[in-house]
Formats: sequence, C-alpha cells, structure tokens
Amino acid sequence: MDWDLSSYFPSFDGPKYRQFRDRLNEDLRILNRAFPPEIPGTDPDLDPLIERILGLEDASVRRSHLSSYLGCLTAADSAHEGYAAEEAALALTGAAIDNARTLILARMRLLDTSGLQKLIGDPRLADAGYALTRLHQAASRRMSETEEALASDLGVDGFEAWGRLYDNLAGNLEFEMARPDGTRERLPMSQRRSLLGHPDRRIRRAAFDGGNHAWDQVARVAASALNSLAGTRQTLRIRRGQEHFLDPALFDARISPPCLDALFQALKSRRESAWNMLRFRAGLMGLERIAWFDLEAPIPSPDKDAVDLSWPAACAWVQDAFDRSYPALGTFFRAVVEKQWIDWQPRRGKRPGGFCTSSNLSGESRIFMTYNQTVNDVMTLAHEAGHAFHSHLLADKRGLIRSYPMTLAETASTFAEQILIEGILSDPSAPVGRKRQVLDSQVRHAVTFLLDIPIRYHFERRFHEERQTGEVGVGRLKTLMTETQQEWLGDTLEPGGEDPLFWASKLHFFITGLSFYNFPYTFGFLLSRKLYARLMAEGPSFLPHYEAFLRQTTVQDADALIRNALGEDPADPAFWAAAIDSLQEPFESLRSLDG
Repeated sequence: MDWDLSSYFPSFDGPKYRQFRDRLNEDLRILNRAFPPEIPGTDPDLDPLIERILGLEDASVRRSHLSSYLGCLTAADSAHEGYAAEEAALALTGAAIDNARTLILARMRLLDTSGLQKLIGDPRLADAGYALTRLHQAASRRMSETEEALASDLGVDGFEAWGRLYDNLAGNLEFEMARPDGTRERLPMSQRRSLLGHPDRRIRRAAFDGGNHAWDQVARVAASALNSLAGTRQTLRIRRGQEHFLDPALFDARISPPCLDALFQALKSRRESAWNMLRFRAGLMGLERIAWFDLEAPIPSPDKDAVDLSWPAACAWVQDAFDRSYPALGTFFRAVVEKQWIDWQPRRGKRPGGFCTSSNLSGESRIFMTYNQTVNDVMTLAHEAGHAFHSHLLADKRGLIRSYPMTLAETASTFAEQILIEGILSDPSAPVGRKRQVLDSQVRHAVTFLLDIPIRYHFERRFHEERQTGEVGVGRLKTLMTETQQEWLGDTLEPGGEDPLFWASKLHFFITGLSFYNFPYTFGFLLSRKLYARLMAEGPSFLPHYEAFLRQTTVQDADALIRNALGEDPADPAFWAAAIDSLQEPFESLRSLDG
C-alpha cells in the first residue's frame, strides 16, 4: 500500500487495535441496555436520554475511526482474508450502533415540541440542535423498538452481507484484455475504468468488451444482490410508514421533493446543450456518434501537446493549481502528500473506484484511487482532496454535528476540481496541451453530470418501480438500462452503443449506506458551479465565505443553506438551469482551441 495508516493503529490486529475494538464493543453492549421505564403522568426524565445520546456520540466517533481504517485495508487489498473477516465483524458493531440509536429514537418519539426544546437547551448538547431535531424527525419514521432491533441484527447477515458480497465480487473480478496487437492479458477490474478513458478507441472497445464479458458471467449474482438490497429497503420503508421509495433518499440528502424535481426539470430542458458537447467531441474523435465506452475518452492530442502524466507530475499539477487559486487548499494538499494519505498505485486485489474516508476521532482522511496516468485520474485526485479538505474544516466540531449529506459533500469535491482547472488555465506558463486536456476533461465531466448521472437516476427509479411487484431479472435490468441510455443520449448514441450491463459494473448501485447514491453528484456539481461563479465575481475575498458555507453543511438542510448562503431558491428550475448554462464557457473555450 502507498498510504501510511500507522496513525490509526500501529499494526493490523495488534494489541492497540484489539484493545480499541474490544473496548468499543463493550461500551456498545452497555449502551444497548433498556431505558429505565417512564413513570406515567410525569414529565419525561431527560437525563437518561441525554446520557445515552452522549454515549452514542462517543461510540459513533470511535466506530468511524475503526470503519475508516478497515475500509482502507479492504479496499487496498480485497483478497486479504483477515481484513475481510474484520470488516464483516464490523457489521456487528454497526448493528449495535443502530440498536442503540433505535433505543434513543424510541424515547425521543415520546417527546412533544416542548420536550424537544428542553433537550436542545441542555448545555451538555450545546450546538447540537440541528442534529437533535433530525433525530426527532427520524423517530417518527421508525418501526417499533423491537422491530428495528431485529432489522439491525438481521441486516448483518442479510442487507449488509449483500453489499459485502458485491464488494468482494468486484474487488476480485478479472477480465481478459484482447489488445489491438493480438496480445491478451488478464487484468483486475479496477483497471478497466482508466482503460475506458484511453485515447485509442480499439483499446477502449477491448476493455469494454472484455469487462462486460466478465460481468455477464456473474450477472445473476449481481442481480440477486441488487434485488435483495432494493427488496429489503422496500420492506423496511413500508413498515416505517414511508409512502415513496424516494422518501429515505431525500431525507438522507436533506433536500425537499420540489428541489429534486427542479433539478431534473432543468436537466431535461438543457439536454440539447449536453448533446452538442457530445457531437463536438465525437467529431474530434472522427466519429459520427459515440458509444458508451467513448464517454470518458479524451479528444485526440497532437504529439506536440503531449504532457507528463506521471504520479509526481499529477501531484504537481494539483499542487500548483491549488497554490495559485486557493492557497489554504494548497497548504492542506501539500500535507496530504507529505503525510502519505493517498493509495494510488494500480495493483491486483484493489477494489475499483476512488473515495475519501475520514476518521471523526483523529480528524484525518485518506484518499483511495487507482492512478493510470490519465487526466481523469488527475481530476479524481483533486476531487478526493476536496472531500478531505471539507472534513478538515469540520475537525473541531463535536461528533453529533460532523455528518453532512452527499449533496453537499459533492459540492466541496467538485469545487476543488474547479480550482484545479482554473489554476491551470490561468497559468501563463502552462503548456497549451495541458490547458486543452483540462478543458476537455471539464466538458467530459459536464456530460457525465448532465447525462450519465440522470441515466443512473432514472434507471434506479424505473427499477424500484418494477421491484415493488417482484424481482427484476437480468434480462429486464439490461433492457431498462439500455432504454434509459437511449432516451438520455438521444441521437448522439450510435446504434448498439449502449452498455446494458452498466447496472452490474457500477459500484454506486450496490452501496448499502444510501439508496439513490447518484443524483447527489449532479446536485453537488451544479451547486459548486454557483459557488465558483461567486468566487470569480468576488475574488479571493469569497473564500472565507465558502469555508463558512462548508462548515454550515452539518447544521442546515441543503435547501435552507442555499437560500441563506446564496440568496437563491433551489426549488426553482432556473437556479439549476443557470448553472448548466455556465458550462458553455469551458465548451466554447475548448472549441476555440480546436479552431
């Protein structure tokens, strides 16, 4: 591994690790004791509830430390049986956390408005009013205490196990790559995404075909996992009295239904803009239309525009851009590299994808990615660094107010990408080839957020609608994915150019912590465009306001935060349409470079 994890624990399964884990489990056992009974006809005694909330806060902070550590180990080496066993055991700790939370929610359900205000006003819970209000709201969305405890316990070997099965499947899956020169090699699936961004279309097609052949061999397993996850969510949602399958996702995202509707109204109304970007890029690649495996491909680059994409060069790109446009972010990134917080090298056994994970105990983060020397990979590095910086700004907050929704998390990461792009474009010494590559990468990202993410969202909607009446088979899943891609890519898609197995190969559909994991990416991307426009208009004086915005992401719903910070209404499609229209600027800049 490239990263240094010794600040978590000196060694895996060593004395300090075992002591930490065992102490957490013992504290959770105590935390799961039943509350003393309430005396009928008297005001609720808040002290037992407050003590239990404080205990859960402490245990959750420590579990985040353990979860972050094991998440790093299993992602970096998915074949290690010891890591996998400990991660599976961690699910039991998660169930204990859920059970303790269930006990708290059951007691909070008894509080009326006056009781809630007394709870919020207790000095031991200072600054936690927003978190307590959300807990009170969540209490009304629960089954009985006994049913919730049973659901948590069964989830260890049921719901969570399906997620672990998929992770193990994806982490160990290999595919045969038939290269244009006739050679063949077996590669880990984690390397496929970068190959799909290769400038040679023959290599992209080979990676696509080889990868899909491998996924087709395990499609029934993937479909079983997907159906089981959705079926469990559906059963629990109905039992909890939630009417629509989007209700849990909206609550987790901390946005209102009108806000989500406005976002997708704007996306649909601006599809032609995204299609024009695709048509332009297809023309530069010598194509009339594109296939799915062309979406992440760079436009052809003349030899004179070739740039160094080694790992040191990638870090230098990001460092120079951050230093130029956002010195505080640059200082932070320098420390990330120096402290070895990034696992980046390609190797067998690594899981696909990239992520940033943070410990609420230490305040440290780690970045996981597979670097294959593409501009997309450089963007991923900046993206994950943005997540880490967001966590860094929240390191002094108490555990109850350290969490923030994906809708706002993705704002920080894509804002960092904007800083990278602007830093390079504003550097007079940067080669034209580098500027051309980052502009193209920005346009490709625009296509992803304006078309690819809506495809994922609408596929999930249609899948969940059909899943309500029974399991959805492999063939039907392929059809749903194909039809959704055709709808959102329109006439830019070449006949037969769909990816019917994208539902199987995309990790996001199998994440157990959140349903509808995808739409927050577009939400955050377009919100970051609005914030970045303020930076461009106001200059460096806006950066303290931006950091204040990030610090408020843990204590306000997204709708309210946007209204308070930007003075605009995210439930108005015009808010999102303006952000989409701002993407014409990098598109026109790229077109001007290509004559």
